[in-house]
Amino acid sequence: MSKVLKEDFGGAKREFRLGIGELRELQANCDAGPATLLARLMSYQQQAVGMKRPNANDYELGASDPDFIADFNIYSLLRTIGNDWRVDDVRETIRLGLIGGGGTPTEAALLVARYVDAASDWPSNAGLAAAILLHALVGPQDDQVGKPKVEAETPQATDA
Repeated sequence: MSKVLKEDFGGAKREFRLGIGELRELQANCDAGPATLLARLMSYQQQAVGMKRPNANDYELGASDPDFIADFNIYSLLRTIGNDWRVDDVRETIRLGLIGGGGTPTEAALLVARYVDAASDWPSNAGLAAAILLHALVGPQDDQVGKPKVEAETPQATDA
């Protein structure tokens, strides 16, 4: 289970999470997969507009470094697709993120109606939706991949 994302929304710090069930509902409601939705949402954001092409020389293993490949794929996706987010991309991501974060469907619907549908701040809400979806797809930055390393115990000398 992925960790929740805590962000300000509607004047309070709220928890957002998109598990597999919420991601499936999101793609059905928006008729697009999560990566396409993320690209559409992020391409509108300032961080995507100013994104620089990754340089292989900045990575330990150069062009074969998995981090370079991942960064380059994200860069390519964000620069080639997008600037085409739709209202439901924003509202459904936030609504389902609230539900996945522990809110009730009724509470989530009311919050989205008040702070997304009735708001004029679509760019901020698109940024929140992008953050929720990015968190669901790649997890938090400090999340360690793989099994934790166990320190080997050194045997204690015993008197025989």
